[in-house]
Amino acid sequence: MQKARIWTKKLDVTRMGLALLLILVLFARPCITWADTYYGSWNEYASANKLTSKYTYNQVVDGMEKAMTAAVESYQAGDSEKALSQIADVKNSYWSGSGFKIEIQKQLPSASKKTLETDFSECNRAIKEGKTVDEFSTVKDTLIADLRLSANKLDGVETEMEISEEGESEATKYYKEQYYATWEDYSKAAGIGSDWTWNDVADAMTEVFRIAKQKYEENDLQGAYNCVNDGYYGFYETTGFERNAMGYISGARKSEVELQFSACKSETKGGSKEEFVKQVDILRTMIRTDANKLDGVDDNGESTGTSRSAGVATFIACFTILLREGFEAILVVGAIIAYLVKIAGEDMENRKRLLRPVYTGAILGVLLSFLSAWLLNLLKLANSASQEVIEGVTALIAVVVLFWVSNWMVSKSESKAWDAYIKKKVGKASEKGSSFALAFTAFLAVYREGAEVILFYQPLLNGKNTNMVWIGFAVGCVCLVFVYLAIRYLSVRLPLKPFFLATSILMSIMAIAFLGGGIKELIEGDVLSMHSPAWVSWIPSNSVLEVLGIYPCVETVIPQLILLAITVVTFVYWVRKNQAIVRENAAQEEA
Repeated sequence: MQKARIWTKKLDVTRMGLALLLILVLFARPCITWADTYYGSWNEYASANKLTSKYTYNQVVDGMEKAMTAAVESYQAGDSEKALSQIADVKNSYWSGSGFKIEIQKQLPSASKKTLETDFSECNRAIKEGKTVDEFSTVKDTLIADLRLSANKLDGVETEMEISEEGESEATKYYKEQYYATWEDYSKAAGIGSDWTWNDVADAMTEVFRIAKQKYEENDLQGAYNCVNDGYYGFYETTGFERNAMGYISGARKSEVELQFSACKSETKGGSKEEFVKQVDILRTMIRTDANKLDGVDDNGESTGTSRSAGVATFIACFTILLREGFEAILVVGAIIAYLVKIAGEDMENRKRLLRPVYTGAILGVLLSFLSAWLLNLLKLANSASQEVIEGVTALIAVVVLFWVSNWMVSKSESKAWDAYIKKKVGKASEKGSSFALAFTAFLAVYREGAEVILFYQPLLNGKNTNMVWIGFAVGCVCLVFVYLAIRYLSVRLPLKPFFLATSILMSIMAIAFLGGGIKELIEGDVLSMHSPAWVSWIPSNSVLEVLGIYPCVETVIPQLILLAITVVTFVYWVRKNQAIVRENAAQEEA
């Protein structure tokens, strides 16, 4: 009986265990089924999770994270091919298929897309190189984190630029007593000596921006506009902040900040208080970020270990400014000279006759650059809206001349290549009027860049590192000489027709670039207002687009698109006309 009771108890326990196991299996079944279900595309995942067309990009990342987790499990199970296939599904069917990728391209900087593409490549490489599961899981987590960051920006969870909060600084107490419109006035009042930092300038600009917001709230729109203008002309330009940001950070960053100043001023001419405050805060944050980079400190004022001596920073700024500005002028002048050398052939006398006006125009451009800079300072117009307007108008005149020269070159390319008689006509054309146009083009190219370089150098020459200014200038000149020699001698060795067409295309590109740069100068000079709607605001800021004069504003993009269309039409016209000349010459030779 005792054994029977024991067996009965064992049987009851067994039954209870089986019952509990059955309940556990029944309860866990939906979870197991959900976890085991792998959705190879965004559409399948969205349908299974009943996501409508108004899904968020964070929901897309949720699906991508689950698919990537499945890839880790496949890799852990030893199925590398399946893991690679699942990564491809995440990239092609989720990232691209959901529209996530295209929105990143439209709304976020190009670096965001490049970072994610690198993350996907790292995931694939981890599998192909046989990394451990933990290593693969780490790169997977990095990918998801970067995806989540982009999703947050697109969903509006966080802004593209994290706006920093500004507390009170040493400048605050001085601005409570009096408003200072320039760095010179403020530094004298605050007793700041020659050892000031860029964060000292940023402190003063922060107070100027704070007063601008106060005036806007008081409905003093003109006062707010004047404060933003003071921040630009009284601090950003006169201290050399603009020049150093351009040389030490990048030319694209300098243009980005300049356009942000314009965006703030535009809001005083018909915007809202909320939008004005937002744009000013973005500008203030950009200034602080750049000041930290120039000073080599982080947001807490701690050294980042990347700071350079003032002398080295001055050298980099001077060298970069001259190289950047001079490169555009050398491209134009070098291409014109190489073109005329082609026309002259081996006739040295004719070559000298054709080149003399171009060299004269370039030299006059240099001389007038110094004269203009001297006059602007004498008339107190340097670092003012007037300077921007002069630069803008000069650039637009250059656009007209460059466009004309480009068409003149392409119109002569085919005929000169195929017929000696046409070659003589080209020489005559150069003699009568085209040589003046080419010389004027060289003058405008040099003058436009030369005056800007001189005005950039003036604040630096007044500083403590004058020797480094001249060293940077000398090294920049040497580099430009090599660029000129490369264009002058290497391009002449190219076949005739491709060289002429390439030169014409270069002139057209420079015309489009000068058009964008000239209009931007007019925006900075308050001749035009700036508008940056969503369809152009996605245009990133980088060195390539800066050289091409492409900026995220309607006032530059639309004229450039129009000029591009006109250029393409005229180019096609001249190519077809030249082909007709070739056919006509061939027919005459046969006759």
